[in-house]
Amino acid sequence: MASRILVLPISKLKESPYQGRFLDKTALKDRNKRKRMEGLAASIESTGLLTPITVRATDDGNYEIIDGHRRVEAYRLLHKGNIPAIVKEGTDKDVQLMSVVANLQRAGLSNLEKAVAFEKILSEGLFENKKELSKSIGKDETYVGDILNLLKMDPRIISGLSGEKKLTDLRMLRMIRNAEPVDASGKSDKQYKLYLKCVHENFTRKRLQEFLQKKSITKSSCSVKKAQNGLNIRFSKNTTPVERKKALDIIEARMKEVIKELGIEIE
Repeated sequence: MASRILVLPISKLKESPYQGRFLDKTALKDRNKRKRMEGLAASIESTGLLTPITVRATDDGNYEIIDGHRRVEAYRLLHKGNIPAIVKEGTDKDVQLMSVVANLQRAGLSNLEKAVAFEKILSEGLFENKKELSKSIGKDETYVGDILNLLKMDPRIISGLSGEKKLTDLRMLRMIRNAEPVDASGKSDKQYKLYLKCVHENFTRKRLQEFLQKKSITKSSCSVKKAQNGLNIRFSKNTTPVERKKALDIIEARMKEVIKELGIEIE
């Protein structure tokens, strides 16, 4: 892919439709985000721009930002009129791929931001499916699937993932999602309660697994209790009381063996 380095006017730069970050004007109203942006601006003012932004020319004479949105915002905060840029030539698919790879290389990019970026790419139809996308960015297909499935969770969880205190372990989020599917309205109280428990009690993956296993065993135990209480055994008229007791003792002993084999605890 051909490229050249130019110094471009900030006024000629526009956002890429494939950008995964939430860098709209409201982002600067957030105190923490503004502090980080001001920190980047101070660094650029002190040492200069170490890495030029990456753009591509558009038909209207402007330039679409492929990589470097935060650097552009920092330049705007510094009231600088021009910025060094690497101008790339490429197709829409090339640009999308570069944008995603650049986003993934940023340590601060959240799982939810990745999900939005992946969803945007697939909805554009430039990648046939998750498998093709995962190959292109050098990631496992399961990883891409877990990221995309975040957008299918209870909306209260999605909102939490974009906040300050959030759960980042994708396997834990998968376990929460699998605990109960969302209903027709897109909600799941079980998912949300489990998410809150993980966040507030600082669950590890192992602790979440143990918690879910315990819940599963408890549920199985209840089923066994009901089965025992509802057990209906009929004996013939000729069966003596001694034979009945012997038969019931054998059945009870066998049930205990089965319950023990299944690892079920009954109070």
